[in-house]
Amino acid sequence: MLESSEREGIREAWDIYKKHTLSNSIINELVIRDNELTFVMQENGEIPIKENYGYGLYYHDCRYLSGFLIRLMDIPPTQVLSSDERGFRSTLIVTNPELKDCTGTTISKETLLGTLTTIIPGCVRHCHTIQNFNTFPVTLNLTFEFDADFEDMFTIRGISPPTAAKVLPARYDGKNLYLSYKGEDKHRRNTIITFDPLPTRVEGKKCTFELRIKPHGSETVNVEISVEEMKPGQEPERPVENPDQRMNQIMRSYITALECCDNIPTSNNILNSIMVRSLADLNMMRMSLKGDMFHSAGVPWYDTLFGRDSVISALQLLPFEAKLAKSTLLVNAKFQSNKLDDWRDQEPGKMLHELRQGELANLNLIPHTPYYGTVDATPLFLILLAEYVNWTGDLELVKQLEDNMDQALKWIDVYANMKGDGFAYYAVKSPLGIYNQGWKDSPDSISRSDGTLAKKPIAVAEVQGYVYMAKIRLAPLFRKLGRESEAARLEKEAGELKKRFNREFWMKDRQFFAQALDAEGLCDVISSNPAQCLWTGIIDQKYVKYLVNRIFKEDMFTEWGIRTLSSKEQRYNPLGYHNGTVWPHENAIIAMGLRNYGFINEMSLLFTGMYEAARTFEYYRLPECFGGLTRSEYSIPVKYPVACSPQAWASGTMPFMLTASLGIVPDALNNRLVINKPHLPSWLDNVQFNNVKVGNTLTDLSFRRVEYETLVNVSKKSGDINVLIEY
Repeated sequence: MLESSEREGIREAWDIYKKHTLSNSIINELVIRDNELTFVMQENGEIPIKENYGYGLYYHDCRYLSGFLIRLMDIPPTQVLSSDERGFRSTLIVTNPELKDCTGTTISKETLLGTLTTIIPGCVRHCHTIQNFNTFPVTLNLTFEFDADFEDMFTIRGISPPTAAKVLPARYDGKNLYLSYKGEDKHRRNTIITFDPLPTRVEGKKCTFELRIKPHGSETVNVEISVEEMKPGQEPERPVENPDQRMNQIMRSYITALECCDNIPTSNNILNSIMVRSLADLNMMRMSLKGDMFHSAGVPWYDTLFGRDSVISALQLLPFEAKLAKSTLLVNAKFQSNKLDDWRDQEPGKMLHELRQGELANLNLIPHTPYYGTVDATPLFLILLAEYVNWTGDLELVKQLEDNMDQALKWIDVYANMKGDGFAYYAVKSPLGIYNQGWKDSPDSISRSDGTLAKKPIAVAEVQGYVYMAKIRLAPLFRKLGRESEAARLEKEAGELKKRFNREFWMKDRQFFAQALDAEGLCDVISSNPAQCLWTGIIDQKYVKYLVNRIFKEDMFTEWGIRTLSSKEQRYNPLGYHNGTVWPHENAIIAMGLRNYGFINEMSLLFTGMYEAARTFEYYRLPECFGGLTRSEYSIPVKYPVACSPQAWASGTMPFMLTASLGIVPDALNNRLVINKPHLPSWLDNVQFNNVKVGNTLTDLSFRRVEYETLVNVSKKSGDINVLIEY
């Protein structure tokens, strides 16, 4: 364990980060990624060597490239076009300002055209082609400058100071340029840069190519950047062994993602493009750990396994692909805690919050090995398991994870029930732990109407709903396992929790539910937290209309979506991370809840707002969150400066909202598919959802809007599943 002085020093850095300063802001970035390797560049394809913020090439929470500059005759080229739309490939078009070539000949501006294509099949492959549109030959120096600081992600984010280890001097062996680092964890990390053709000269980390280009001719320089980590006594570990083979796998995965989009054509081409972007980004965000696939949370800060994020994004994707949900359940189950450890906020049965694999984690300077400071990942894991079975009927997985399921329920009933009143609480114990451990995990996100912050232990509203939903949905699975008495107990406990929640969280004076209970009583702000409870079913019917009416008042609804906190509250800030911004994924959960309680028009209003927001973002990519400023004041959503983009559960927003709109409810165990009150918004006339898979049956469904009604036709069905349409 760490000395108290060491912990205090790290804690100071942690506190600085938690203020959510914008010093590490990444704006207008290009992002390409594959599995565990992520490349974040400026819009011009470069990584600034000084003040590079979070740009870089990342692997296992380490930045293997922190500088990448491109110069033509020592002058930056002029950017014409840049795109990272493909996810695994970026394209940059540049031209030249007026300059003199190596012979002193003046080259007029915009007579050279450079095409820079970068792909990421387990390494970075950069192809730079320069075309000469002059009527005479030119001789040019093309220079690449590299740098690698090998900083840990937590150091880059300002959470932890760097270790005392030093970067080794750059080395060029006549073929490869090596940038290396030997960490305090005894791991040697290498960035290996290979060239074709070889550079004309190498000066430290600068590599210059002298190119003689004929009139209307072209020359190409290829650069390959590989990363490797060498643990003591082990062979070097790279992201992939065979980049060519990996490139073929990447292409096939994107084809599969696009085929999924082909299964849901609609009459709205913009929505079609949004769906393509959403599913392509979810495909890009996939990563694996010991063979199990899941979604990384978000680029670049959260590009790793997060329990909560991986589960929610898998839930969002279930109608389109169930296999990812299964592997997500398996990988989270492998990290389920079996012991007590305050350093990691760890308790038996609890699901992980976050896993890190960098130098600071290896040295135990941070508790993320993994860290368990989350109150909601455990009930969400159980919900995903139940929903997965609803779609697939796969009881074998339930049997395989039966012990994990039991331990998770025990954690909810014993460890989360800190005050013995049946609610699920959190209270940080780790000196470097997260104070707020719901999805709103910034330090100032849970508060009272007078602006004071919540005091631990804290029970946030939505988590009580998650627990209720988990127990209600697991009861039928327990019966299938022959555990009838335990199924009845779960239903009884869920019913008691529902009564207790509606009694204790309801604020009679404000006609709304409290954000949380804390050590001193109600956190009585108007927030989005209780709105998520609509999805879970814990809200008593007599309170639903008050809750729904309130979240669509102008202090909560921006016309794009519902704010995290009312604009009338003391801590409201339209650019506050959890205190006034709009989070797409939360609005999708609320939309599904509105659907479940029969508020179809309100659900459609949220779907429409998020559709209109997605239209305005580049590539139709919804970010992690955006500013809580109203649409009537600002005609486009205001960007949140440090939002992750892409981010997994933001990418799952529109698929989840479309599922809510269509009213699709699977019931594989009873061989049924229910279409409950489908409702297409006014901007969507037709949806064809082909190959809807429930159990082993595939069904094609046609949805058509006729005036104010949405009609459904079962156009094809393989198998004997019973399709019920409820208008």
